[in-house]
Amino acid sequence: MPLDDTMRLIEELKSSKDLFAYLKKYDLNSTNLSFVDYLNTLFHQSNMKKSDIIRSMDITRSYAYEIFSGSKNPSRDKTLMLSYGLSLDYETTQKLLTLAKHNPLHPKDKRDSIIIYTIYNKMNLIHANMLLSECQEAILT
Repeated sequence: MPLDDTMRLIEELKSSKDLFAYLKKYDLNSTNLSFVDYLNTLFHQSNMKKSDIIRSMDITRSYAYEIFSGSKNPSRDKTLMLSYGLSLDYETTQKLLTLAKHNPLHPKDKRDSIIIYTIYNKMNLIHANMLLSECQEAILT
């Protein structure tokens, strides 16, 4: 959501006399989708094997299965690595980060800008990490 839209919503919320009407107007009560449910939906839509996704993420199989089962909540970097493993677009990556309770990617942050660039240019995790390293930013681990 652009900053202008965010500021407009904040102003509307500040002046609102009825919180529940505001929540209903913007359908903010229906955020029952969990990270793990969304992740598994994306996995099923991808028609990929979990083993291929896990291999592309370069994490242990047991940790990956804990993420997919919901017993572990991944870090922001691991969530981004999942995004690369599933070849997600920018908007879907942002939603995945939000559902994992992490900050979305922000274009004013150098590292995030590099990650955004790699997502839009459909780079894989290896290429993203190479570019991050080349720009002297921490790689995704």
